[in-house]
Amino acid sequence: MTIVLIGLGRIARYHIAALTATPLYCLCGLCDLHRTPLADAYPDLPFFTDYTALLDALHPDAAVIATPPATHLDVVESCLKRGVLPMVEKPLAETAEEGLRFFAPDLRGRYVPMHHTAYGEEMLWFAAHCPLRHIESVRMVLEDPYATPDGRIDPARYGLGGSWMDSAPNALAPLMQLLPLSSLSDIRLDHRTDPQCGLPYSSRLTARAGETEVEIAVHWETGRNSKQTFIEADGHHYVLHHSDQAVWCDGERLFAFDRQERLLRQYSNFYRLYPEGVPAPEELEQMYQIIYHQ
Repeated sequence: MTIVLIGLGRIARYHIAALTATPLYCLCGLCDLHRTPLADAYPDLPFFTDYTALLDALHPDAAVIATPPATHLDVVESCLKRGVLPMVEKPLAETAEEGLRFFAPDLRGRYVPMHHTAYGEEMLWFAAHCPLRHIESVRMVLEDPYATPDGRIDPARYGLGGSWMDSAPNALAPLMQLLPLSSLSDIRLDHRTDPQCGLPYSSRLTARAGETEVEIAVHWETGRNSKQTFIEADGHHYVLHHSDQAVWCDGERLFAFDRQERLLRQYSNFYRLYPEGVPAPEELEQMYQIIYHQ
């Protein structure tokens, strides 16, 4: 499959490393508004500053869209007009109006969502080795050092859309592997917001899935970069430490993967396993209805 990368921001280096290491793909072009050091690092790859020119010149089979969320819809529609499969980074869009447009009949199921956290080594191992029968609770805690303790978000992070928009897909994609999102009820979403920019720096979702209690807590103000899921199930206490790529049960470490960094492994596994694990359109729509709190 020939593939291009549109958007050379912070996450792009992981896409490039994963794609160039996977023989199923041939990365044939890069695009960003301005030439970047990352583009200079791959002088043999054609570089464009206009994604439509890239698509028209190279005619790829697929395009990874890693631009800011507000641009995703336009880029996806341009790809589809040219018969190019769009692979879209999370979140699909910045607003509910644009995000739910992805589920209109003319777009539904015609693109590939990329939720890399579902492809962590710890997630794949846990799914294969720890079948769960009765889940009492799932608590997810996602921390990123993007704000001060008093809730002032780093202006360089404004483009992420705040704690919930940036992290909700990273939480809901793994949660989807534990229980159907359609089973969630009594959903409540609360934010603490930076008054300077109006974006949330801390978010908390609580819900129930039958008898299972669910909580997702996102914190940008703790100064840490840590992602963990705590599960009470079948009389055991499991910890999925996504940052460390490890699984613990009742205080005993069952699994650890430390041969490559987390994001590289997640993207490598996504590309290696595709199309396995990509949510069905109805499941994806349920995810984004929760994200937009519809």
